[in-house]
Amino acid sequence: MMRSFLATFLALLPILPAQAGQSTFGLARSREAAALGRLPAPLEVAVADIVNYHRHRLPLPRDEREMMLQLRCGNPTVGAGGELVLQFGYTTAPGDDRADLPLLNLALVIDRSGSMAAANKLTQVKAALGAFVGRLRPEDRVALITYNGEATVDQTSREVGDGRWLREAIARIEPGGATNLHDGLMLGLRQVAAHARSDINSRVLLLTDGIANRGETGVEQILADATEFTAEDIDLSTIGVGRNLDLGLLDRLARGGRGLFHYVAEAGDINKVFVKEHEALVASVARRVVLEIELPAGLSLVRVVGHECRPSTAAATAIATIELPNQNRGATGVVMAVCRADARDIDRVVKVGGRLSYEAQGQRRSLRVDEEVRVVGSEQELLRDPEVRKNYTIAVLAEGMHEMAEQSACRRWADADRALQRALRFSRREFKTDDDADVARVRAMAEAYGKTLGGYTSRFRDI
Repeated sequence: MMRSFLATFLALLPILPAQAGQSTFGLARSREAAALGRLPAPLEVAVADIVNYHRHRLPLPRDEREMMLQLRCGNPTVGAGGELVLQFGYTTAPGDDRADLPLLNLALVIDRSGSMAAANKLTQVKAALGAFVGRLRPEDRVALITYNGEATVDQTSREVGDGRWLREAIARIEPGGATNLHDGLMLGLRQVAAHARSDINSRVLLLTDGIANRGETGVEQILADATEFTAEDIDLSTIGVGRNLDLGLLDRLARGGRGLFHYVAEAGDINKVFVKEHEALVASVARRVVLEIELPAGLSLVRVVGHECRPSTAAATAIATIELPNQNRGATGVVMAVCRADARDIDRVVKVGGRLSYEAQGQRRSLRVDEEVRVVGSEQELLRDPEVRKNYTIAVLAEGMHEMAEQSACRRWADADRALQRALRFSRREFKTDDDADVARVRAMAEAYGKTLGGYTSRFRDI
């Protein structure tokens, strides 16, 4: 029965490629859990990753700018006491030529523990790394660090040149032993720190298929030690291969290091990360990216979907500040925010806005957008704009799956089901068919979770 359902689910689920330059963890892990008929942990349902998995229809930067910022309202008219959906869209300039990008100062930190021998994982990783080397420039710097029970600097940082020395070092990597992730990461960070400058792109790529079990294994201590380096000009991205991972550690390391967390369920797919998304791994065009949402009196912020935000003190109208990952070339993304109009504030026009700031070419730059919104006395449609409607529907589905995961973790099965069904009802109201492949992909995941959850709600009562 389960096998039949799984086959049907996989056949119907739209398999479309993710856009480069965004974390693949949230959707990849959530989709895998849905296909396997298991309920996800809350961390696995990364809402922002799911919302930004597909490429958004947004204008490109102009006037040689590195980024573009756009604001769209779900409806430019909002009823007093009603909600307003704002979509802040951002893009970076496309391009495949890295000649105009800063030099790279990179450390490859590769897990060579015994588990990497299973399913030819290390063989696949070495092949992908070899192809990755071919995409680096001769003047880029690279260090190679490997770790099992101990960590080793296989090659100290040096210019790539023809790359032969690096390919030979990669070919010599053999699996065996435990997993001392902390020491491997620290060696990589120190190699990069020794050559870090403000005018070059310094970063560490950490790859693992397991959980730290030698040396320092405490998550908080590993994060604290990494932060001593990433708080400055060193970025950190993580790549998890296989299913036995410390997801929380890899996700928090990447977010704290302003990088991406790539999740690869099958080792055969590692080539997609190192080859097809090589530029997203190494070529940030905008760093320390910050979005500030600005609202006038009479509009209050309800929530920002999938992002942590903090109160802003930059301007009188600034309500919230959201830190975004470093942005790579050719990326698109949206931040969805929900506001509420004051019930007593009727028949006036107000301005909502936002400010995007980032570092590029050694300078701090900023972009501003604003839109007029009319507050009226009657109830208004929430989502008139088709693009906002699509992305907000995906956001609601992702939030519903995340809440379901939180309630399931507490064994509150009925509450979990209510959260999921509420999101599904909203999606069916906004999109009655599966003509939109991006909405259909996320809805299929939610429906699969609903079937799995049904097995719990029929056997247990809420605790």
